[in-house]
Amino acid sequence: MDKLESEMIRWGKLLFERRLISGWGGNLSCRLGKNRFLITGQHAPLGFLTSKDLVRINQDGRALAKDRKASSETPMHMAVYAGTDAQAIVHVHPSMVLAFSLTHESFLPVSFEEKYTIGEVPIISQDTPTVTQPEKVVEELKYHPVVIIKGHGTVAIGKNFQEAFLLTDLLEEAVHCQFFEESIAGDRPARPAASQSRNGKTALQAGGGSRYPLFSQEHMNALVNGANGDADFRKYGGETNLSTSLTLHMEEGNASWTVRFVNGEITGLDPRDAGDFLISGKADWWKAVFSNRIDAFLATQQGKLKLKRGELAQLSRWYKPFQRAFAIWQTIPVQ
Repeated sequence: MDKLESEMIRWGKLLFERRLISGWGGNLSCRLGKNRFLITGQHAPLGFLTSKDLVRINQDGRALAKDRKASSETPMHMAVYAGTDAQAIVHVHPSMVLAFSLTHESFLPVSFEEKYTIGEVPIISQDTPTVTQPEKVVEELKYHPVVIIKGHGTVAIGKNFQEAFLLTDLLEEAVHCQFFEESIAGDRPARPAASQSRNGKTALQAGGGSRYPLFSQEHMNALVNGANGDADFRKYGGETNLSTSLTLHMEEGNASWTVRFVNGEITGLDPRDAGDFLISGKADWWKAVFSNRIDAFLATQQGKLKLKRGELAQLSRWYKPFQRAFAIWQTIPVQ
């Protein structure tokens, strides 16, 4: 038995012990190389795996050994590997998440830790025993590290099994907290389920308006005007004494814009790399942020955007005004 087989067996047992799976449900997989993968077999009990339950497959999902049968969810796993940078996949059926998914369209965590680590989690419609339309799962996993399939389970991806396991475990705990909060709240009015709808528009977005070329002068001017014209941004910025400078850098074309903040208002815009903090990323990820496909803090946590200057702990003290600013900026259409 090699190291990856031992790893898969160990994580399957932990998933069972954490009650994230029961019986014969769920499946795990990981990359072995460019065109080789390891996946659990059909009807394999994750809590009691042996090497005989593990199947090596090629990029087409075919077992390399004729006497082994890969999981029925193999097509979904292969689609995820083809469409994301996943190195490991955990697909299980956590009971709290399953119950929550039946009556909701997405999940927004209540704690800052969960918001920052998993963000808003989409719930994907499902009406078959196995995932027959993996395209929806793949599309959401491009922007979210874990997704929920309605009435079916979760799919988490990571650079290894530990990361995918922790995301799965954190989501189940976050949903547990949500149920606990709702039981305490009783007849109080419910919180909004999420800050955005699944079509990618925030509640602030009125629709229409001009579309700006990403990172153009017109785009940046619209961002400044949008933030400064928002009473909540100015309020939160004033309360936290938001006085700093932030450089937004797009790798393509080496384009940089530095936004200067003084006492919660934007007082300057400079087309140079001159900020106390520097966030850098490719155009596709900046477009995803400004189009509200992914939260800016979550994108940075996942490494899709990179904080190349400044400390996250320092930036976090201004979380509330920056979160508001990006919520406003996401309502400004980009080309």
